[in-house]
Amino acid sequence: MNKLRLKFSKNGPIKFIGHLDVMRYFQKAIRRAEIDIKYSEGFSPHQVISFAQPLSVGATSDGEYMDITVNSMTSANDVMDRLNSVMNEGIEILAIEELSDSSEKAMTAAYAAKYKIRFRESLKPDFDWISEFKAYLLKETLPAMKKTKSGEKEIDMKPMIYDYSFSEEDESVTLLLSMSSASTLKPALLFDYFFKSMDKEIPANALDIHRIDIYRLCSDDGKEYIEPFITNGTNERFYLNV
Repeated sequence: MNKLRLKFSKNGPIKFIGHLDVMRYFQKAIRRAEIDIKYSEGFSPHQVISFAQPLSVGATSDGEYMDITVNSMTSANDVMDRLNSVMNEGIEILAIEELSDSSEKAMTAAYAAKYKIRFRESLKPDFDWISEFKAYLLKETLPAMKKTKSGEKEIDMKPMIYDYSFSEEDESVTLLLSMSSASTLKPALLFDYFFKSMDKEIPANALDIHRIDIYRLCSDDGKEYIEPFITNGTNERFYLNV
């Protein structure tokens, strides 16, 4: 048996499909591609598939991940090619990597996510939001109320923002945000409280959110850093607490 991690994109109209429907889509695609997928045991066998943190409906991504277990395969690239041959427009397998038996599942290994965020053309703020957002991010604390299973709790968003950069050219911000089991910060919550800090309300569906990639936590000589799940030979690292 082989454990595989697949990186895929979600763009175009398919961005309006929810996570459960994406799961069903891949289950059918795996059957159409004739992948020798492993099934669970018991009275109701199901394909052994797990996904990283779901993407919000309406957001696009070039950095979604799923783990599968196959009974047999010619090669990892053959699995990728077979799946891409049956994909609909908007979803594409971008990379694939074989995992060791001891590898964490994508859901539990996720530590951070990088997003590119812009305002939709018809819903752009009537003020210089980039300058205001820069000033907002420089505050010592960024308090917010976050919904949890047990109700609401107050959090400080500041430690959950690992890095950010702005592009004046396309009026966007790129954010590297926490996305671990202990703390997850969604871009929508951050922008909601950014607007509230100015006694404003952000219009519904104003944000164009694109997830660039998902990152895992690693260490090197005692120094912690994060890197994409699948690096493809790149050396993209972001060191923490530096």
